[in-house]
Amino acid sequence: MQDAGKQKHTILYTTSFATMAGGGQWSLYYLIKHLDKNIFHPIVLCPMEGELAEKMREAGANIIFLKMGRIRHLNPFVIKKLISIIKYKNISLAHTDSTTETFYAGIAAKIAGIPLIWHIRVSEGKWFLDRILPLFSTRLILVADALKERFRWLKSQKMPTVYNGIDIDEFDSFPESSSIRKRFCIDESTILLACIGRIEDRKGQEYLIHSMKDINNAKLIIVGREDEKYLERIKRKIDELKISDRIFFTGYRKDIPSILKEIDILVFPVISGEGFSRTILEAMAAGKPVIATDNAGNPEAVVDGITGYIVPIKDAMALADKINKLVSNKEKREQMGMSGRKRVEEIFTIEKNVNQIERLYLEVLGNEYISRDMEKNG
Repeated sequence: MQDAGKQKHTILYTTSFATMAGGGQWSLYYLIKHLDKNIFHPIVLCPMEGELAEKMREAGANIIFLKMGRIRHLNPFVIKKLISIIKYKNISLAHTDSTTETFYAGIAAKIAGIPLIWHIRVSEGKWFLDRILPLFSTRLILVADALKERFRWLKSQKMPTVYNGIDIDEFDSFPESSSIRKRFCIDESTILLACIGRIEDRKGQEYLIHSMKDINNAKLIIVGREDEKYLERIKRKIDELKISDRIFFTGYRKDIPSILKEIDILVFPVISGEGFSRTILEAMAAGKPVIATDNAGNPEAVVDGITGYIVPIKDAMALADKINKLVSNKEKREQMGMSGRKRVEEIFTIEKNVNQIERLYLEVLGNEYISRDMEKNG
């Protein structure tokens, strides 16, 4: 880490969530946890008390509560409150990761004269806001190169790519939980597939379910919170295909590292909206091969044919083909798993992630303070 002198910079982070249910919230937690506190002081703006606020305190952040609401219900009070926070907490830089937060914090940051970094974690946005919000942002952090297409009119220098990172030591030491195999009576000799993520249309679980009719020697667990209507739909499809004895729903789980260590293959059939999946990186950290769709940052995480396979979206036949290749070949599974683990250790560590973001902070703040000094001495 480069020398930043004696000044400690206070960074204001914003989030719209009170829980730790999503990958973006965990990425924020690990960033703050590993942030160099000798140089940066983190303050997290949360909508309310809850699990997320507790985890951010655990990571070393101070918490301020402010619910921003929706952009279409424009609330000048929120902007006024943000300006007040920036002023009285001596905020050096704001770091946001959603359109609503960037809209409100962006206006406040412009008025207060501080830089703002917008962290882009999904591949799709709203055209109008995507054109407007970069005007409020000093930099955009992209979680994958594929997201450059979302802002193709911007210069690449304004939107560096910083991949998500895994805390390998914490992941490896995660305590073992009750066996997922025992819970669903899946013996150790059965190949176990897992699909992890919110159960909803854009995650593409229905195509994986369709593929299961052509896979005879494996069982599947589907892990995550669910959209009830979508869940009902895919359960009907499971009944129609007569494969209910091979597919199990676990609900939301907090012991994902333990689950990943028990499975044989991770399947990630997402259709749209993804950025750069933490689940894929965690599966690779667990030494498991990954079969993922050609969506957003997936091909930047999974090296096709080396750490797993990349398949077209909405293609149940392609999923079945690649799953069968791995189900029938233990040596291939182990080889891909080892390659995936090595890739995480070389490219996707939390240390690399945080170091890149800290350097970006100092670059932006250095330019900002040089500019201010020139104005004062002008």
